[in-house]
Amino acid sequence: MIMQLNWQPLDNNKKEIPSEWYHWLVDVGSLTAKLREHCQDFAVHLLAQQQRKAEPMEQQLLGLSQGDQIIERKVQLYCHGQPVIYANSLIPVTVLVDRFKDLDSLGEQPLGEKIFSDPQLERSSIEWTLLTTDSHLYADATQGLEVKPKQVYGRRSLFFGAEKPILISEFYLPAIVDLD
Repeated sequence: MIMQLNWQPLDNNKKEIPSEWYHWLVDVGSLTAKLREHCQDFAVHLLAQQQRKAEPMEQQLLGLSQGDQIIERKVQLYCHGQPVIYANSLIPVTVLVDRFKDLDSLGEQPLGEKIFSDPQLERSSIEWTLLTTDSHLYADATQGLEVKPKQVYGRRSLFFGAEKPILISEFYLPAIVDLD
């Protein structure tokens, strides 16, 4: 689903991204940790989670075979009662063993803390996209916002080191610029 957006390498497009968004997009550290630094009232709200067959573009991106199952996890990260991030994560079911066995039962615990606490996981380069009102994820990303933005900047990266990579896509909601 996420792969239908126009993802581009972040390195080549600095001039296209306003500075108030750019520094959030390029940060390679844990977004959860960065948000915790900026707000004492941090929370994760699980919007939806389902196990389903990976779509062809997801199969290609994650190195899966036809019919392989993934867990799709959709959350909003809140700071001071305001949603600041919408995250959509794709976790191949084959990853759910050993140290990753509980990734499908995190509930309202942040996936980022689990990912960044594992020194064996390595992050791919970051890609970015612009989510607009006609994008298929726009309604999910802007759920609960009183004022809906015309566009939402997002990034994605793969985390390697498990049997298959884990894809995390994060979309930055307007209230995040107030945290600077």
